[in-house]
Amino acid sequence: MVSLPEISKVLSAHPAVRRAETAIVRCDGRDVTVAAAELNQYVSGPILRNHVWQKLGEDSGLAAVLIVESIAAAGDAADAEFLASAVADGRCALFEEPRDDVERRLAAIWSENLDGTRVGVHDDFLELGGDSLSALRIITAIEAQFDRSVDVYEFMSAGSVRRLADLLR
Repeated sequence: MVSLPEISKVLSAHPAVRRAETAIVRCDGRDVTVAAAELNQYVSGPILRNHVWQKLGEDSGLAAVLIVESIAAAGDAADAEFLASAVADGRCALFEEPRDDVERRLAAIWSENLDGTRVGVHDDFLELGGDSLSALRIITAIEAQFDRSVDVYEFMSAGSVRRLADLLR
């Protein structure tokens, strides 16, 4: 696992990030690494998470990046309680691997059509950089693999691999 300052340094080096701090938070009985980032220009948390993974490896330990106006701090570090509450109330989704074949197949389709971006089951399609063209490519691939039609409204309303998988089951 990579050190917290190293994760913060890689995040802070991204051109859209003004400042980043990383902390370990307790969530659902486990410790996870979450970063907070202040931005110069908009970029999503999942895109920043994937940036860190590209630089430091997917085993860096980073589970999520929360976009904030200003970083809540406890001393010189990010406020772990603030980050834990953001995860708990859904403002910051932790990366989660697919749990079954339907989710694995959908995550692979999304990744393939979003420039190889690693996709967690709670990642939001638009936050991953999805647009109308990638949505249509993904829908076409889903219809071919699952032999089921999916309309654009249904796809966009689902917004994540997990919710889309729930519709397909």
